[in-house]
Amino acid sequence: MTSDAPGPDTRPRPGPPPRLNTPLPARSPARRAEPWWLRHPRRAMARGFRPPPSWAVPVRHVLPDDDGGRDGQGGQDASGAPDGTGRTLAAPDEVRAVAAALRREVPPALALVAPTYVARGTLAEQEQRLDALLDQLAKAGATHPEAPFALFVGMQWSCAEEEREALRRLRALVGRARDRLPRLPVCGLSLPGPGKPRTLNAAIEVAEALGCVGVGWVDDDVTLDEGCLARLTRDFLAAGCRGAMGATKVPHTKEFATSRLLARAKAVAAPATTYPHGCCILVATDVVSGGLPGRYVSDDGYVCFRLLDPDLPDPLARLRLVPDARCHYFVAGPAGETRRRIRRLLLNHLVDLADWPLPVARYYFRHVLFSGLWPLTGFDGSRGLRHGVRKAAVKWLYFAWFAGVGAELYLRGLAGRPLRRIEWAPYSAVRTPSPADQERR
Repeated sequence: MTSDAPGPDTRPRPGPPPRLNTPLPARSPARRAEPWWLRHPRRAMARGFRPPPSWAVPVRHVLPDDDGGRDGQGGQDASGAPDGTGRTLAAPDEVRAVAAALRREVPPALALVAPTYVARGTLAEQEQRLDALLDQLAKAGATHPEAPFALFVGMQWSCAEEEREALRRLRALVGRARDRLPRLPVCGLSLPGPGKPRTLNAAIEVAEALGCVGVGWVDDDVTLDEGCLARLTRDFLAAGCRGAMGATKVPHTKEFATSRLLARAKAVAAPATTYPHGCCILVATDVVSGGLPGRYVSDDGYVCFRLLDPDLPDPLARLRLVPDARCHYFVAGPAGETRRRIRRLLLNHLVDLADWPLPVARYYFRHVLFSGLWPLTGFDGSRGLRHGVRKAAVKWLYFAWFAGVGAELYLRGLAGRPLRRIEWAPYSAVRTPSPADQERR
C-alpha cells in the first residue's frame, strides 16, 4: 500500500534556469559569424569525427523482485532525431513500469548510477564496491532525508555468455542492496558495451520518468571518503538542484613509471580539473535530459560544455567542486594503455572545442585546458616564476601532442575520411585506492 503523502520538495529554486549550451550545427548562423581562421579549422575538425548519432542499445531492467529481467525493446535508433539523443530504446511502457516499481512511499528525488561491466572484476569484488556505495547512500539518506536516492547498477557485456553472467550478477547485486537498505529503490541495467554513456542514458531515461531532479554517478575505480556523497548532496540542494557538483579528486601513484611521471606532470601543470569530473558527480537532470548524444564519449566534458557560461563573472559558477567531498584514484597505468587513454582524452577535447559555441570553446581552451601556456595564454605566476616556467613547459609538451591529434582530425575532415569512433581505453588492472594507498599518496 502506498502513501498519498506528497514527496519531498526538492524542486529547483524559482527564477530563470541556468543557460544550457548546445552544440552548433555545421552551417549555423553562429558559425558563419566566426572569424574565418577559426571557423574553417573548427568545421573541418567537426567533420573529422562522424560516429553514429546515438548510444541507443537494448537494455534489460533487473528489479529485486524479478526472477529474470524486464526486456527493453531495443535495436537501432529509428527515431531519426536530428539532435542525436542517446535514449536506450526501452519501450515507453517498459520505462514507466520500471519507474512505477521504483516509486514507493516517497518518490526518489535523486538517482545514483554505478556503472561497471562483467570483465571489470569478479562478483565478489563488485559486491565489495557496491557495499561501499551503499554505505555512502545510507549516510546521505540519514543526513538528507528530504532528498531520497534511487540506485541504478549498470552491468555491460560483450557476448552472449557475458550477458548471462551480467544478469546473474545483477540479480545478486540488487538483492544485496535490497537486503542492506530495504527502503532504497534499486534497479539493475544489463546492456551491451562498451561506453559508460550507454549505462548513464539507460538510468537517465528511468530517472526522468521518476521525476528525479538530479542524476549522479560514481565510477568503479575510485574510493570515496566517508560522507562524500552526503556532502555532494548537501551542496547540490543548497544550489537549488541546479548545475553540477563534483568530488575533489585526490591522486595516488601506482607501481608504473608512467604513473609517477604523469602524477608529477599533473602536479605542476594543473590540467583540466577545475570542474566536476565523471568519476564522482551529481548533475541537475535538465543538463542531461534525453541522454548524452552518441558523439560525446566524455560524460564530464559534455556536462562542462553544457554549463560553462563565459558571460558570468565566474564562468564555472554552475560547475562546482566540493572541497570536503573527496574521492581517491590512481594516476595512469602501463605505458601503452596510458598512451591510448591520453589520445582518447585529446580526441574528446578536440571534438568539444570544434562543436560548441566559440565563446565557450575559447574560455575552455584558454582558462581550463591550457591555462599557463605562455605566451599563447597567460603566464601563471601565482606560485612564483620558476613554477610558472615549469608549468608552461609541461603545457607546451601536452599542446604538441594535442596539435598532432588535432591535425589528424582536421585532415580527416578535409579528405572526407572521418573517424567513426573513439576507442575506449580502460586500464587492464583495476584496483581502487585502499586506506594504505591513501596514506602514501
